[in-house]
Amino acid sequence: MKAGKSYYRAQNAFGKSGKIPDNFAEYAELPDVEIWQRFIAGDWDVLIYIYHEYTARLLRFGLQFAPRELVKDAIQDLFLYLKERKKQPQKIQNIPAYLYKSLYRIIRKKVEYGQRLAVIGEDQVKEWRIVLASEISLINQEHKNEQRKKLQLLLDKLSARQRQALLLYYYEGFTYREIAEIMDLKDKSSVRKLVHRAIDMLRDGFTART
Repeated sequence: MKAGKSYYRAQNAFGKSGKIPDNFAEYAELPDVEIWQRFIAGDWDVLIYIYHEYTARLLRFGLQFAPRELVKDAIQDLFLYLKERKKQPQKIQNIPAYLYKSLYRIIRKKVEYGQRLAVIGEDQVKEWRIVLASEISLINQEHKNEQRKKLQLLLDKLSARQRQALLLYYYEGFTYREIAEIMDLKDKSSVRKLVHRAIDMLRDGFTART
């Protein structure tokens, strides 16, 4: 499929105007299991809610390791697939984990089928860079702004997989086990090593720079 075509198809399908149905507040209070059951039962507004709730977060995740147009197409392919309601799991405990895992696999398939994985531009990294989490406690409050900039530069230099893992763990709040499922890693131990290695690199680089 030509790059960008599925993006416009999904924009039309889910409402380009961005109008929010009145029952979105109700959905926000429901557990994921019940939201998914309503979707399976044919509640169209539920899918629109999921689309509006997660597209920006999915885009941020995808941009850690793939170019913008490819990620946008992959997101729209995902939601158009959901819209068709074919072979959907009957029970989902964690909707964002399911979406992230699905998106990750769609992007990998696009790359495997010949869509080149372009180098992420500097402007894209700056726009969608990982926000430093409070758990990464390397900041001296007396020089907070200067040290935050230094730490952010180090964060931008991590590998794509390290950035993915840190984003999913610190920013999205997934467990190691859930991240292993999303990223098709062997087990939670693999994720823990990936995250800890990334943090060690940040600490070492930060200490060397200060």
